[in-house]
Amino acid sequence: MKINNKEVIQSYILTTAKYDYSVYEKRILYRIIEQLQSLIEGKELNKNYSMKEFSYDDMKLFKFTFPFSAFKKSEEDKNHAQIKKALLSLEKKGFEYEDSETWETINILYLPKVFKNKEYIGFTLREEIIQAFLDFSKGYKKYELKTAMEFESTFSMRFYELLSNQKTPINYSIDSLKKMFQIENKYKLTADFFRYVIEPAKKELDKCSPYTFHYEKIKTGRKITGIRFIPIHQPQFEDAEIKKQRLNKQMSNRWFIPKNIEDYLKYNFDFSDKELKNNLNLFENLYNNLSEEHLLDFLTELREPSVYADNRKGFIIGALKKRMEQIFEQKYLKNDHF
Repeated sequence: MKINNKEVIQSYILTTAKYDYSVYEKRILYRIIEQLQSLIEGKELNKNYSMKEFSYDDMKLFKFTFPFSAFKKSEEDKNHAQIKKALLSLEKKGFEYEDSETWETINILYLPKVFKNKEYIGFTLREEIIQAFLDFSKGYKKYELKTAMEFESTFSMRFYELLSNQKTPINYSIDSLKKMFQIENKYKLTADFFRYVIEPAKKELDKCSPYTFHYEKIKTGRKITGIRFIPIHQPQFEDAEIKKQRLNKQMSNRWFIPKNIEDYLKYNFDFSDKELKNNLNLFENLYNNLSEEHLLDFLTELREPSVYADNRKGFIIGALKKRMEQIFEQKYLKNDHF
């Protein structure tokens, strides 16, 4: 199946989660993310995909079906065995997420099944994993689906997710990267970590990615303990149509923000044009799922409690994100829409 390129949005929780997946396992995750995004945006699913809700022992479950071709790098890729291997592996795996407040581990999928005659596969996800994929409370990253799907290395995939649309340098300790990639017991020599993880990923990103990186080694005393990643934008590798769509959005806040909503945010909460543009994806989702009248009513309700918040604008954006999550749950997780 040809990969129809689009800009996908991935929860920062998933972006920084601890896991060690193969390239084919990652491609399965990318397709799940793509499908869930279509639902959030109120768009029709790809006609070759399906998702249905059912219950078992008081658990809410979701059955996905995809053609084999959805997980291939290109139409020339005939490696069905690797896709089946990836499904079996993901059934046994989860991912870990940890921050200053919480730690959790979540299994990815259950009951993988191959329909050989139709060249389709199916698997089941629990409601918890759907919610984790759609938890944007810690932020999100945006990247091009086709670029991510075509990488040959999982390290390239992970660094592409971390650095896409990144404007400022980010620092990671080597230990934290090893934990994130679940390779704590590999590459005991720091030189080997750079040789087999950092350099190959950088080389692949340099060759074909809209975002790559320069890096600087951080030392504690004489020991290399961390890495400073300086993001590098390579516009020559951007999808022209996606770039055009992005530029159109940036030309005006009103692309997804009605004039009276924009005015209300500016004059009551002192939002700047830049701050509104930084949250256009959130407003796009609200625009597609909530009427202008209801959104204005909701903002009016937030006006008084926001006065007591340490960060008033952060309080407003957080409340809008929470409202979007509630809309999704009401629309897709609590009703029989699948």
